[in-house]
Amino acid sequence: MAVASLTLLMCLLALASSFSPPGISRVSRRASSASVMFATSKWDNLIDEDEDDELTFEGGPPVPRDMKYNMFNIDRQRSNFESIKSIAGKELTNDVYARDADTDTFWFVGKIARVSDVPLEKAVSRQWPMIEEHSARLRPAELYPKWGSLQLWTAPGDSEMDVAYCKQELQFVRMARDVDGADEVRNVEVGWAGELYENDEEGFRTTRTDDGRADKPELQQKQKQPTDAEMDDLMEMLNSQVEANDLQ
Repeated sequence: MAVASLTLLMCLLALASSFSPPGISRVSRRASSASVMFATSKWDNLIDEDEDDELTFEGGPPVPRDMKYNMFNIDRQRSNFESIKSIAGKELTNDVYARDADTDTFWFVGKIARVSDVPLEKAVSRQWPMIEEHSARLRPAELYPKWGSLQLWTAPGDSEMDVAYCKQELQFVRMARDVDGADEVRNVEVGWAGELYENDEEGFRTTRTDDGRADKPELQQKQKQPTDAEMDDLMEMLNSQVEANDLQ
């Protein structure tokens, strides 16, 4: 088994080393469309499926009325995200990852946006209840058991490809649930676009150190444009490697 795992890893590195970040790929395609592909029916399905699985979200500190996990609030914050990004670009957006502190796996759960007067820390804290519940609904097996104590981390906006390639200079930043002054931020000043899976996607995840740094060597890139099928194979192998690490 050790030889097989080593062979798989060598094949993965060889495949990854022949790629350069494409303009369109499985990761970047989902990332760039995450804020525009959220049909109401998909949110309804996510909520309905969780109700069927008897997931409950009770207890904990009071949740502001405008951040309760319902379609009205979800649609409003998604619309806010789109509006802010359309004006400010990705500079005022960040990717958000959720983590169970007992593991080294960080799950991509969506994107956040804010106006220039609102610090990132306040933007996350203000929308924390919605983001954390969405994370638990998105990954019920891995994250729901730790709902209420999940960690939220941020990365630069649209940086999934850099994360997949283990760029050493990219460090995730851990956010705090409670930030002074966050309750004074108006909901129109921040936005949230949660990740949704299509066609039984496995979801994008990465393993990192406790301080948010890549825990594997950077994958070298050459000037070659991979096809969508090649990128799908790469992401499948990356996910398989993460699963293998989780089982060790």
